[in-house]
Amino acid sequence: MKRILYSVIQVFKQIKSDPMMFAACFTPFIMGALIKFGIPFFERITKFSLQGYYPIFDLLLSIMAPVLLCFAFAMITLEEIDDKVSRYFSITPLGKAGYLFTRLVVPAIISAVIAFIVLLLFSLEKLSTRMMIGLALLGSVQAIIVSLMIITLSGNKLEGMAVTKLSALTLLGIPVPFFIDSYYQFAVGFLPSFWVAKAVQNEAVLYFPTALVVALIWYYFLIKRLFRKLAG
Repeated sequence: MKRILYSVIQVFKQIKSDPMMFAACFTPFIMGALIKFGIPFFERITKFSLQGYYPIFDLLLSIMAPVLLCFAFAMITLEEIDDKVSRYFSITPLGKAGYLFTRLVVPAIISAVIAFIVLLLFSLEKLSTRMMIGLALLGSVQAIIVSLMIITLSGNKLEGMAVTKLSALTLLGIPVPFFIDSYYQFAVGFLPSFWVAKAVQNEAVLYFPTALVVALIWYYFLIKRLFRKLAG
């Protein structure tokens, strides 16, 4: 446990030294405040209601913290792999499993807590505690997919930034159920974000297991690619 804690602290120190990644850790709260107070203000001055789109804003809040924190950890991991530092961690008492745990799972756990707090403070809809917990957890599950895409599809930090923009496409499933009523919406059923959006739209947490299964399929292919990259 001490080794894992020490490893995570070292990553946070690296994040702190990078202004962009350090700022990313606080962005969810800034964006949350802008959404919470900015949307109602916009509605008052324009007399235009966005209430039908409140669930979309809440879904974005649930995914923002996990994606940004996992992005920061992924960029550090990418640099470590590029510098061959990851091989050093693999032969230390931390081990390869411990190394991957601190770089993928730990930030997801931390960000799930942050996402729950962000939803609790800034959500536009009155979400149940069960729904907020589900959204926070599924947000972190999706963020790990983004991390894996950044690490496995990039050769350096510059490519990592490009892949980060590409990985944002995995979030396109969020607005689809709200804008497409026909069966065509299931064309994006391969995206976990789609099933999370369906859960919010129908106020049914039963969609969460489907989102998790879809995410596990993504994990299977991305983790295989990650192990090949670490072996190389």
